[in-house]
Amino acid sequence: MTEQINSAATEQDVVFLARESFVGELKNLNQQFPNTGFGIALKTHEGNEYLLANARMPLPSAKSNGFPTGRRVARLDNGTRFSSIEVLADSRAFDTISPGTEAEMLGNALELIARIDSFSGMAPASLTESGHSQIAATGTGG
Repeated sequence: MTEQINSAATEQDVVFLARESFVGELKNLNQQFPNTGFGIALKTHEGNEYLLANARMPLPSAKSNGFPTGRRVARLDNGTRFSSIEVLADSRAFDTISPGTEAEMLGNALELIARIDSFSGMAPASLTESGHSQIAATGTGG
């Protein structure tokens, strides 16, 4: 039972740190693609789901429904902490973007996924006694 509690606490710590650290990543995507909504869907190995989104991404009525207009840009399965990490964009944005812009968006999404996966794999070891992260996230870099 204690192991399950510790596992749940660790999962919540990782998700909290990911949310806090990668909100800046979503803002950076928002600056690069100002008319597009972006969302990140995280699913843990235990089956819990977490959604992060910028202000332009339509939100679901229930998180189990996923983003209502989300089109998958990139996805990682079987990561260190998460069974899947998915970056989605508002599907309405794809009506007006060029193939070059779509390719740039894909590159940024893949880099963001790699950052989340590497960060989440290091997160428990990087916490200080106060529970604050020693890792700072940077922009997606494009």
